[in-house]
Amino acid sequence: MALTQAGSSVDVWALIAQNAVREGAAVDVSDAFASTLHVDLALGNTTAHTGTRMLVQISSAAADDEFWTTVYDSIWLVGTANTEVVLDDPLAASAVQVHVADLTGFTVATGGTLLAFMLDNTEANSELVRITSTSVETGNDHINILDGVKREHAVTTTVLSNIAAQATFDLPLGTLRARVIVDNLYDADGATVYSRTRITKTTAVV
Repeated sequence: MALTQAGSSVDVWALIAQNAVREGAAVDVSDAFASTLHVDLALGNTTAHTGTRMLVQISSAAADDEFWTTVYDSIWLVGTANTEVVLDDPLAASAVQVHVADLTGFTVATGGTLLAFMLDNTEANSELVRITSTSVETGNDHINILDGVKREHAVTTTVLSNIAAQATFDLPLGTLRARVIVDNLYDADGATVYSRTRITKTTAVV
């Protein structure tokens, strides 16, 4: 027995301004008997932030917007982010070490890791990275990354943020459509936020 599974993008990385809402694309899941949404979030600047509301909604209708039901509603990204400009010129794809000016907010306990957001000058090319340690080599501050970065990033226009989050949501059987709403109205004078959503579907057992 084998499963037919596939993953695809729903919403690419994009900025959600303060006091704005991102209504994610409605994705059709009527062709799947199992579906999971994968949501990535990150703070976009160093303004103190009391949280961003994130909702997952499902629909019993193929097209009508009257029937959206919220199945998840919670607050994420509470805190004040530290950001550091990437000083590598450029930071090469697959690089496992990032040169920065200061390590404040990016150190991790021995054996631990820290999820961080790497904001590229082209938003859609941004990515999440997992920091395993920091080091100082020949007087330079470095952040060490598990697995390496996926793509090349330009010097000084790429910024690391140390407050990021990931979540997955299994959709109930019988769902026809689903979407993610990121509500940045929760903190009236907080930070900007970036979000991305993907979906995995199981469509057959063979």
